[in-house]
Amino acid sequence: MPLASPSSPTPRFLLWSVLLGCLGVLPASGQVINEFVGNHTGSDNFEYLELFGSPSTDYSNLTLVQLDGDAGNDDSEAGRVESIHPVGSTDADGIWWTGYLTDRFDHNSSFVILLVEGWSGNEGDDLDATNDGVLDSTPWTSLLDSVAVQDEGGDPDYGAQTTLVDMFDGEPFSPGGASRIPNGTDTDSVGDWRRNDWDGAGLPGHVGSLTPPEVANTPGFDNDEIVSPDQEPMIHEFVLDHTGSDTHEFIEIWGAAAADYSLSTVVALDETGVVVATHTLGQTDASGFWSTGFLNDTLPDDTLSLLLVEEWTGAALQDLDTNDDGTLDLTPWTELYDSVAVSHGPAELTYSSTTLETGFDGLVGAVGGASRFPNFTDTDAATDWVRNDFDGAGLDGFVGDLEVDEAENSIERVNVPHVQTFYRTVVLGSAKELRDSLHATIDDHLRFPYSAGTTDTWDILESADEDPNQSNSILTVYRNSSETKQGGGNSFYNREHSWPKSLGFPDEPGSVPYTDTHHLMLSDIGYNSARGSRAFGTCTAACNEYATDVNNGHGGVGGPYPADSNWQGGPDGGTGTWEVWNHRRGDVARAQFYMDVRYEGGAHTFNGFLEPDLELTDDTSLIQGTGTNTSGTAYLGRLAVLLEWHQADPPDDEERQRNEVIYRYQGNRNPFVDHPEWVDCIFEGICGLFSDGFETGDTTAWN
Repeated sequence: MPLASPSSPTPRFLLWSVLLGCLGVLPASGQVINEFVGNHTGSDNFEYLELFGSPSTDYSNLTLVQLDGDAGNDDSEAGRVESIHPVGSTDADGIWWTGYLTDRFDHNSSFVILLVEGWSGNEGDDLDATNDGVLDSTPWTSLLDSVAVQDEGGDPDYGAQTTLVDMFDGEPFSPGGASRIPNGTDTDSVGDWRRNDWDGAGLPGHVGSLTPPEVANTPGFDNDEIVSPDQEPMIHEFVLDHTGSDTHEFIEIWGAAAADYSLSTVVALDETGVVVATHTLGQTDASGFWSTGFLNDTLPDDTLSLLLVEEWTGAALQDLDTNDDGTLDLTPWTELYDSVAVSHGPAELTYSSTTLETGFDGLVGAVGGASRFPNFTDTDAATDWVRNDFDGAGLDGFVGDLEVDEAENSIERVNVPHVQTFYRTVVLGSAKELRDSLHATIDDHLRFPYSAGTTDTWDILESADEDPNQSNSILTVYRNSSETKQGGGNSFYNREHSWPKSLGFPDEPGSVPYTDTHHLMLSDIGYNSARGSRAFGTCTAACNEYATDVNNGHGGVGGPYPADSNWQGGPDGGTGTWEVWNHRRGDVARAQFYMDVRYEGGAHTFNGFLEPDLELTDDTSLIQGTGTNTSGTAYLGRLAVLLEWHQADPPDDEERQRNEVIYRYQGNRNPFVDHPEWVDCIFEGICGLFSDGFETGDTTAWN
């Protein structure tokens, strides 16, 4: 579906006439740099520049010029003309854009964009030959507009009208692209600009992950805060019937994040093809979910077909199968995106290629609700679906009775089946068979932003690392201190990447492991800094001690090495050592085993982000930092020590509860918390001693 082009808001143009450094004289003008993208996830094949001015106007006298603004270690680069883009005629909405560009901007670097009249320079010219941050040459007659992106504080912006820096909107990274909201707004302030979704919302082939304050990439269209999606939505979960009065019926849709699906409708047909209900979609949330909200006895407790269609023109109670032969005679829509049906008997008609018959999954009774599992999977087969717990597990006010081959009722979040169902495709064979099938099971989880105005890693971690004895506090991983929940940006605790981010994924934009909360843990700020990126290992009494506090029945004892303290030795990096205290070392070890199996290179299926291949090793010479996110192999150690820690500190109730919390956000589990015996098979080749321990309560194989 093409991007929508809503009517343009009335632009507000303010004339500015102050000399900007040495950029030249600015005439009164209404043309502005309206949007740009210089960096986005994956290969930068969709960079662009956009101008906004008067409708259907020839601006061939104007040029967009990109200057290198990155001083770095080579000041000779700063002020160099990186690219030149002659402007053409605007369309009926006043927009002109370059078309998509490939790698014309340096990645993760500062740059300045100028809109000038009478350009006479050349690509490669150095306009700041003295490298003093002031342009020595201005090969134009007039400067109309300018904007700079500053990746580092010391980089020159050459007096740009507006400079967008890290944290200009509260986000900790400089923007890869930005848009004026509304079009043409120009008050000479950063408030005119909103950063574009770095994950590519609105770009061809990109799902994106719009979270406030981001906006969609809209080249050639009006800048807007939401995007009309090019990703087809799917029916992701539904509840038609549950125990008691049906006060919690719902239909859930999943599609592109923060996207406008208002042209789509869910149509419910009874067993004769009569329209019994319709629900027009709206905007999805930051994770891509939209739902009807809870409905009170609105949907029939009988055979029903749900169709997700585009541009519905039918009517309530309309009969779409006039001769009742199971084939629709009328299709009052332009496109059918998805469908699923529930049948209460073999003789009843349904209108979907995917029908969940009574007992389709071997369980007794008709289906009251169902969830796609794995999440976001659609093969048009009944096996895409797991029936929901009829007793209401997951719904407020219901105790529920979740059994094997059932899922929780989970409106507007990932679908959560019974733990045995989660592992149903795991192959208990050789080490390779187990690893490969386990990777497929935990891969492609729902990624949350590191920091955002919507649900982010702070929200997840403050729930996952909650102090069991004080619900308004958290326990830090290394110090074991109990801290009142503060949210992001506090001066007491921060987020520890237990697999250091410098070892494979240092940049948050476009990185899945950077925000994976199975290995992120809340930590005392000083202890996090002390750990740095040191490898895990065994220390000595000569190491630096980082003692623990007594909380939740553990820590605070002290005494000679190793006591119940953390210990730091050697330099920061792979040859250094960080020894985790005795009560949390197993938790940390299993988080690293998870990272090793979860990340095996390739790309995330749904957002397209490239992922590193993370490997545990005992060869510390392999442990090297990476300056940017890698899709290659990155290492952490020491494997032998982590295996010892795993055996010495088996999973406890707090670690299992942490796994449950993250499961309900990300949709995947740390399998080594549920099945510690799988560590022996995958990492030591000792296979065959498998147990259903977590599911059955038999934990003898864990010790």
